[in-house]
Amino acid sequence: MKTRIDATINLTVPPEKRKELLQTIIAILGPIRLEGGCLSCHCYVDVESENSIFFKEEWQTSENLNAHLRSVHFGVLLGAMSLLAQEPDIKFNAIAATAGVDDLITDRT
Repeated sequence: MKTRIDATINLTVPPEKRKELLQTIIAILGPIRLEGGCLSCHCYVDVESENSIFFKEEWQTSENLNAHLRSVHFGVLLGAMSLLAQEPDIKFNAIAATAGVDDLITDRT
């Protein structure tokens, strides 16, 4: 079984840059989702702090992620992030196995 890769980016955006950054992210979400090996790509805004943005991608393999990191779409995201005053928190997590609600119910009985 190949290891799935989750890529997450936590951004703190100055209020005056928020709209521009979100427009950039909205423009690249669809194209990223069409890249080979992309399982999902989403952007979330913190309901308690609207200037905190969480960007999450899931990739089938590390090779797929590496190809994405060299893509124009990721370059656009890097360019947008370079305009922020605070450095983003970027993490790549290798996921070897996952469990779902059936496992939770089994574990609770």
